[in-house]
Amino acid sequence: MPVITISKEHGAGGKQISQELARALGYELVDKAMIVKVAQNAKVTAEKVEKFDQEDYDSMSKYLNGLLLANPSLYSGLGFELPMAGPGMLPAGYDFFDAEQYLKFTQAMMENLCSKGKVVLVGRGSQVFLSDKPGCLHLRLAAPLDYRIKRVMEKQGIGEKEARDLIHKKDKARSSYIKDFYQRDWNDPSLYHLMINTARINSQGIIAIVKEAIKLI
Repeated sequence: MPVITISKEHGAGGKQISQELARALGYELVDKAMIVKVAQNAKVTAEKVEKFDQEDYDSMSKYLNGLLLANPSLYSGLGFELPMAGPGMLPAGYDFFDAEQYLKFTQAMMENLCSKGKVVLVGRGSQVFLSDKPGCLHLRLAAPLDYRIKRVMEKQGIGEKEARDLIHKKDKARSSYIKDFYQRDWNDPSLYHLMINTARINSQGIIAIVKEAIKLI
């Protein structure tokens, strides 16, 4: 059963295209739902999972979180005390969940979804983790910066500078996510079967291309 992974630049229309593509193919769409699925399997809150998710990913936050988990005594250095479960241990009642756990559960979920097939996976390193899996089509959706700025301005009702800054922040988060977790370049063309400029081809055209591409993998 085919699996499609989608990597998208912010503002290129990837969210809408992913939804339309999944609907047209009759596939399950897994985007932010991955956060809930991972949280349920790991038995932690969605908030803990979101700390490592691609949408607002930050390399420094990941590093500091890992540092505090490895050295619980550092909590006191931040100006507050938490009840400890024991010497050198995490605070009492703390649900252990770090970047390593996040990656393990996310990959396990992608593996499970891939085995079932007929799914559209959006981001989360799926194009890298499933790169050699038979039956997987890896799609990149991109567009010129000016086009993306205009779309974000119109959709969110914000100014040009704010739209530009938001695009930069989101793209940087996704790029850093791939670099930190998979040691790959998010923009590397070799990660994808197809790279499509959404400013040139509309969603119906993209769906038609993908339908044909699925037959070739």
